[in-house]
Amino acid sequence: MFRIKHLSFLLIALFALTLSSCGGGGGGGGDDTPTLTAEEQRLLDLVGTTGVTYEATSITFNDVAATGFDDFTLTLRGTASSKTYSTTDGDPVFKATGSWAFKGTSISEILIDSNSNNTFVITNFSASAGTFTLTVDFVASGGVAAGMNGTNGTYVFNLVKQ
Repeated sequence: MFRIKHLSFLLIALFALTLSSCGGGGGGGGDDTPTLTAEEQRLLDLVGTTGVTYEATSITFNDVAATGFDDFTLTLRGTASSKTYSTTDGDPVFKATGSWAFKGTSISEILIDSNSNNTFVITNFSASAGTFTLTVDFVASGGVAAGMNGTNGTYVFNLVKQ
């Protein structure tokens, strides 16, 4: 009987020690904040929590200063399931409003309005400075047949957060 009491006490003590070392809630010092994936972090950096408007510091078309984008702005909004944009002076590259998405698993490429013919590449990204470069080898939907001759080529948008 004496051994059973000691053995029971030993098992209870061992069980209590095991439970207390598991951490759990209370002041265990652990960080319960979930870690963001690279895509979640890029989305947060690009659109913040309510959306971010960018203005162009420069825009080139085939390595020459582009015309017709005098007051260009690009506003990006987004969540994991819904990403939208709006622009001013974005034609012919952007519609006034639409949707955007990361291209597959790449956080450095985006598609505008699900158009896989025009992949926009993000470079020189600085979340702290609120700047990035958006480059696209643009092909107008319909091309010459749709009266869009002269708009196909490489556009480079250097953008800064307003």
